[in-house]
Amino acid sequence: MLTVEELNQIRSDLSEISTPTWVPSIPSNVGNASHGKLKADQWRTLGITHLPLSLIRLWGLRDFNDPRSQKCGEILDVTISLVSAVVLASSRTTSPAIATAYLIHMKAYMEGIKKLFPQYRFRANHHMALHLYEYLRRFGPVHGWWTFPFERLIGMLERIPINFRIGALKIFIFILPFVFYFIQCAFWFKVN
Repeated sequence: MLTVEELNQIRSDLSEISTPTWVPSIPSNVGNASHGKLKADQWRTLGITHLPLSLIRLWGLRDFNDPRSQKCGEILDVTISLVSAVVLASSRTTSPAIATAYLIHMKAYMEGIKKLFPQYRFRANHHMALHLYEYLRRFGPVHGWWTFPFERLIGMLERIPINFRIGALKIFIFILPFVFYFIQCAFWFKVN
């Protein structure tokens, strides 16, 4: 849906948008294979900060006589619903009202996708996203029970260069009990 010119404008916006130092930086050449994979925090920052700002600038003013402009505006509306749902779900505080607002935005996003792209087949993640409403109500803010620390730990373990060498494997085996201890402590703090 994005034209090459629009993608270039988004890349330009990435270098122009100022963010606080604690916000993960986004490579300005996002969309090229040369920048590598984005981390989860980078995807979140791109999705809830940079991309909405750029898309509002590009597609916010609609020409109702132009079918592409109309379609881009509708995609923008759906994108804003998704961004709103993500912001609400990842808030450090929650309440029944926030959970309800999350569900409203998530349903608007999914209904918008179905209307704009009738051939699109929803994935299991979409179904799971609808259950998040109940999890927010029962378990509180996502930061209290999400698996980011474990995903980060797995990423650290994957980067250990053992290359099946015996010495490296010994170091890995030496580190493993500390990893399990860390996981147990993290789980204990979540439960208590």
